[in-house]
Amino acid sequence: MLHLNGLKHKVLTELKKAFEEHHTDKEIAFSFSIGVFITALPTLGLGLLLFVVLAKVFASISKLALLASVVVLNPLIKPLFWVTSINLGAVILTRELAFTRSPETAITYLIVGNLIIAAISSVIAYFFALKAVRKYRAEDVEVVEEIDNVIEEKSKELEDKN
Repeated sequence: MLHLNGLKHKVLTELKKAFEEHHTDKEIAFSFSIGVFITALPTLGLGLLLFVVLAKVFASISKLALLASVVVLNPLIKPLFWVTSINLGAVILTRELAFTRSPETAITYLIVGNLIIAAISSVIAYFFALKAVRKYRAEDVEVVEEIDNVIEEKSKELEDKN
């Protein structure tokens, strides 16, 4: 039980740091939209390295918002993005669906279609995140305290079972 309390304290400490970051609503929304744009691209994992570089170079980037974009466009959804991108790129470039003639052609279709989908997704993500952040801040929700309460309840349930 002592180990669980130590873990709980560490999680709560890190969460408080994340929510105490001093970013404006627009900085958080922009960070999230940049994250969605990068995550939507077929970077094969290099997007996370780009996140680190952006976070180091720009103080206005919210690391938490960047990482939240990874959850939205997780590895299970990315193949769907790629297939859609290939077909969109084919329609734009050839006016027909992609029945790829060669790997090079498929990559061209993927890049064209993916840039369009990534751009549209990032614009939508910006407005979604901006609305969510403003609502969160307007309601003055105490997320950390809510998480603490849930952890307490679950810890009690585990103790009662044992």
